[in-house]
Amino acid sequence: MSEDFEALFQKVRPIVYKFRRHYHHIQLWDRHDWEQEGMITLFQLVSSCPEVLENEAKLFIYFKTKFSNHLKDTLRKQLSQKRQFHQMAYEEIGEVGHSVAQGGLVLDEYVAYQEALAAYREGLSAEKSDQLNALIAGECFKGRAAMLRELEAVFQDFRE
Repeated sequence: MSEDFEALFQKVRPIVYKFRRHYHHIQLWDRHDWEQEGMITLFQLVSSCPEVLENEAKLFIYFKTKFSNHLKDTLRKQLSQKRQFHQMAYEEIGEVGHSVAQGGLVLDEYVAYQEALAAYREGLSAEKSDQLNALIAGECFKGRAAMLRELEAVFQDFRE
């Protein structure tokens, strides 16, 4: 069975390499990854549609379509907004650690920040308090820019 599958994959391997030239920007895939993805796609195709084993032309057409769709899904996954982290190139932290900023609030600054936020929140109506929660959560709402201007005045002591 494995020799039969290997021989079958040898028939569709040129399709895999053609797509490799076209979709070269799929991140972190080397030649072996492309072959493995092609084998997985071929196995899924043969499992779901065994009649392609009898018709070589149908095999090529079905494999090309299925593999193309798989690559498009992979690209879509890489480029989706919620997976932007995956687009960043991997770098060992030991090599770039010297350039990472040591920013952030120390404990006394954090306490002062929380007190200023609590004092600002005390003077708000229930509606404005809900808007502040939405602002902290990163949501959009009417009056967001005005609230940001108010907060800028409240937190001006935290600017350097």
